[in-house]
Amino acid sequence: MSGSPAHILFVDDEAPVLRSLKRLLRPTGHKVHIANSGAEGLEVLREQPIDVVVSDMRMPEMDGAEFLTSVAEQWPATTRMLLTGYADLTSAINAINNGSISRYLTKPWQDADIIMSLEQAIETQRLSREKARLEALATEQNEALRELNDSLEEKVAKRTRAIEEARQELARAHEDLQTSYRATVEIFSRLVNTRSGSDSCSWVAHDAQAVGHMMQLDDAQCQALYEAGLLCDIGKLVLPDTAVANPYTLLDANAQRDFQRHPVIAETTLVSLEPLTAAASIVRAHCERYDGRGFPEKMSGNDIPLSARILAVCKAYADLLDGRIFEERMTPAEAKAYILEQKDQWFDPDVVAHFVSWLDNKQRRADEIRERKVTLGELRVGMRTSRDLVDDNGVLILARGQRVTEGLLARLVKLQEAADEPMLIHVSE
Repeated sequence: MSGSPAHILFVDDEAPVLRSLKRLLRPTGHKVHIANSGAEGLEVLREQPIDVVVSDMRMPEMDGAEFLTSVAEQWPATTRMLLTGYADLTSAINAINNGSISRYLTKPWQDADIIMSLEQAIETQRLSREKARLEALATEQNEALRELNDSLEEKVAKRTRAIEEARQELARAHEDLQTSYRATVEIFSRLVNTRSGSDSCSWVAHDAQAVGHMMQLDDAQCQALYEAGLLCDIGKLVLPDTAVANPYTLLDANAQRDFQRHPVIAETTLVSLEPLTAAASIVRAHCERYDGRGFPEKMSGNDIPLSARILAVCKAYADLLDGRIFEERMTPAEAKAYILEQKDQWFDPDVVAHFVSWLDNKQRRADEIRERKVTLGELRVGMRTSRDLVDDNGVLILARGQRVTEGLLARLVKLQEAADEPMLIHVSE
């Protein structure tokens, strides 16, 4: 993390939690402040500029939602996060709506998730401040330029060069923000994969975007489809293990009801991030059925947004291959046949036609056929990774599309020596 240490405030009425969080953040070098109530947290904010505040939801007198709403009103530049348990979902939604939190973290937490979320928030703040500084600089220079006399050509030329440099620097800062946003989406997707035990999100996103282009959706809609494909299972992060680990058709009635909440939870999670608003709407509706028997709204036919109808087919195909719907995994041919069988019932027949056409595309078939899973001992120089390789905490080890070199192979061997399980890598020749 570059730059000076950030000031982070943790607010919780449980002293052991505060001590644990303070101990966790000690190696990062950031300045940690603690408060055991919302009122005490507000006093800290009045006395000390705070970059990020993380508040517990359940606290006496002033709960987390009320506290973060006060922070949003008085210190809008401070990034706000909520630490909550699954049972507090309704209260968490209030905090998102009124307190404008950037994200919420669940109890019990993963240390890596806390640190990653804080570092991203601090980095985003730094980039935003830098962008504001550069915008102010550009405005100042434009004003000075207007005051120059037309005859002062040399000064005009010099100032113009300075403005161009500022514009380029501003563009770089904007690109940094975009890169940070894209990285956040990828990290979210890897966390979802880790929770669900599936690594098919990238295929779902790739297929959905391709079918969107085939059905003449514009670039923005196709990008939203891609993001929705990566994040469509994010709502499962807070579901009970039984509702995630077993095929849907084997769940009992209670587990199915739990499972059916995940699109709404996902939308609630994503909608607070403005760039993901379109993706959030797609994710909410992607479990609806063409015949009206889906969830959560039981919409039917063309009342379901087209992007959601596209994602429904692509996601179902991947789930059939992964054994997420029925106990037995289907082959690609069997999954394709099932998709065709379910048109007019589960799926929009027009979308099915385009999806099947995409499955028969030579490039799509070639990518699927060439892909195989190998052990580290079978990995060879020149192979290319076809999926991201992540560890148990969702940390990226090897990116999709990376060419295997001798140096990379040597690094992977060292990582394998410290791992408990054999490393399995998806590659294409």
